[in-house]
Amino acid sequence: MNSYREIDLETWPRRKIYEFYRKFASPCFNVTVSVNAQTIYDYAKAHHESFFLLALYAITRAANRVPQIKQRTLKDKVVEFDKIAVMTPILTPSEMFHQVWCEYRPDFILFKEHAQPRIERAKAGEPEPLEDHGDDFFCASCVPWIHFDSITQAELEFSQSIPILAWGKLQDGLVPISVKFNHCFIDGLHVARFFEEIGKSFLDPESLYRSFQSVESSGDIQ
Repeated sequence: MNSYREIDLETWPRRKIYEFYRKFASPCFNVTVSVNAQTIYDYAKAHHESFFLLALYAITRAANRVPQIKQRTLKDKVVEFDKIAVMTPILTPSEMFHQVWCEYRPDFILFKEHAQPRIERAKAGEPEPLEDHGDDFFCASCVPWIHFDSITQAELEFSQSIPILAWGKLQDGLVPISVKFNHCFIDGLHVARFFEEIGKSFLDPESLYRSFQSVESSGDIQ
């Protein structure tokens, strides 16, 4: 498990909001945004890169640049991970999926070195969910066959704090990205920052090759 810091609830500005939404039967909400992906798609094709892998990394980097997306409830503690991985399902020969765990890295080259062999093995493997893991990740599924307007995500429990994301088919230069967040940690402002980071990377794919460490937490998390 990646390292984390425990948030002091006594001094955390968000404590009242967190405790308010924890009372909800389902504190999660879905947001779907169409993102301009033509530039990163064309870049991937021109440079013989996997569009899937490059986009997956851009999304993972964006998640690591928003501190609230790295926050979780662990038993009776609220924590913020230094970085989070991504878990993604890969289609197998039997037309089912094999879950792959990809650790975050500070640039695409390092991410690709870690993730690509795992993905290639999964493509030739048997269907398998990934159940033995911690909470230091988010889910990201590619649904390349459909260009959707919205999608509802499956969740293990109504109160889960792990974000679940799906992105769909590129159409007219746009890719739909739908994500489920927990309102205990995340508001519309944080969602906007997340999609802003994705948009910037999609428009400037070369930036993904430049090293970038996860942003340090401000401690004063909104």
